[in-house]
Amino acid sequence: MQQLRLIGAAIMTLGALVLGFSWLQVRTGRWSHVDASDHGERNSLNVFLGALCLLSAALLWILTRWSNMAVALTLAGALIVVALTVSAWVKVSLHAAFATFATTLLWPNRTAVVAGVLVTAAVVWSRLVLGRHVAADVTAGLLLGAAAGGGYHMWVV
Repeated sequence: MQQLRLIGAAIMTLGALVLGFSWLQVRTGRWSHVDASDHGERNSLNVFLGALCLLSAALLWILTRWSNMAVALTLAGALIVVALTVSAWVKVSLHAAFATFATTLLWPNRTAVVAGVLVTAAVVWSRLVLGRHVAADVTAGLLLGAAAGGGYHMWVV
């Protein structure tokens, strides 16, 4: 139960930081809207997210030596860095990538994994229907998220 509280607190803190960053970008006129739809806005958001994940992982490791959460945050940051690196060729769906990554973290709980797969399918469907991505983008996201999840299980388990 203590672990769940720490995870919840970490997610809430990171979420608040991202919301604050987005709000500040709009407030200062750098972005037109908090959803970061424009290519330049999205890139600056992803750079911020990647740095935030990697710095959080380092801080968590230094303060607690709690390797599982630090590994997950490191892989999340690496996932974003890879997406930024390949952005000239494919607009990786980070929604699909993180849904897949989260689903792999649920292993070996079969019920949770099935629920995660259903949620991931809905996320992929929505990205395609809304026109935010094409099939190659969500496929790249699915593969990247699965690779991060596989890396987590190889590293931690």
